[in-house]
Amino acid sequence: MLTRRLDDLARNQVPFATARALTDMAQAAAVANRRALPSVFDRPTPFTRNSIAVTPARKNSLVARVFVKDRQAEYLQLQETGGTRKPEPSKQGGTGKGQALIMPKAIARNAFGNIPRRGLAALQRRKDVFVGKTPAGAGGFFRRLASGALQPLALFIGQARYKPRFGFRDRAIKVAQATMTPAFRQALEKAIATARR
Repeated sequence: MLTRRLDDLARNQVPFATARALTDMAQAAAVANRRALPSVFDRPTPFTRNSIAVTPARKNSLVARVFVKDRQAEYLQLQETGGTRKPEPSKQGGTGKGQALIMPKAIARNAFGNIPRRGLAALQRRKDVFVGKTPAGAGGFFRRLASGALQPLALFIGQARYKPRFGFRDRAIKVAQATMTPAFRQALEKAIATARR
């Protein structure tokens, strides 16, 4: 009888407890990374704050995954690893040559510090604003002041360099290591209690 119960525990409850513990670890890592977003990034948007997800482990698939969703990973990857961002190729099949990234300067920004969706279009409609180059060759959106001077509102740049600062992977590993033993112990206790019923 005892042998049969131990066999049942090993066959059914231990994999269940392991899956539960792995999922708890992944969820704890996700929570830690979500909480870190406002201290890493200046006013992250709801889209960025909702970027971290978890795939739970199962009894027959003992792998839990904490990850950044694909669309957000497109721009958060460089914040994690560092590197250089260049303009995206044109959707019409162009090579990206002649295109640029836009660096905001003296332009109104939204609550998250970004250029509003129609911000550049609104600038182009203003009579005191033009898109062009300064005598020094800097391209962008400029406002001609009453004095005749040019005020850069947003500049065109060929690339942007990023240093690693997100710390997603290191934070996830640290949390997983800290929660591994207590998560498994708690999950196994629940599994044993369930097996006794």
